[in-house]
Amino acid sequence: MSDDRDLAISADVLYGIVQLALEDVDGVRPIQPPARVGEFLGGRRRRGITAEREGDEVWVDLTLAVTYGKVIPKVAVAAQRAVREAVTSMTGLQVPS
Repeated sequence: MSDDRDLAISADVLYGIVQLALEDVDGVRPIQPPARVGEFLGGRRRRGITAEREGDEVWVDLTLAVTYGKVIPKVAVAAQRAVREAVTSMTGLQVPS
């Protein structure tokens, strides 16, 4: 793999990476936030995951449901760690803390 960080990585690819990472986190699942008008008109709705790239960094916003009885701060840290590690290992991009 080359070290060229100017590769085009679509938002859908980043979305898929984040979704895969969250599947390994026990007690958490993405949920669909309320729809915006543009999403109804455009026909595409995100499912609680938004990933945006700027240069060598990726910002990820998650809307998650946590299983009853789980400790929310622990689950949140596990989700952050899983997403950060998956994005970095698969793309070479960084997810800021």
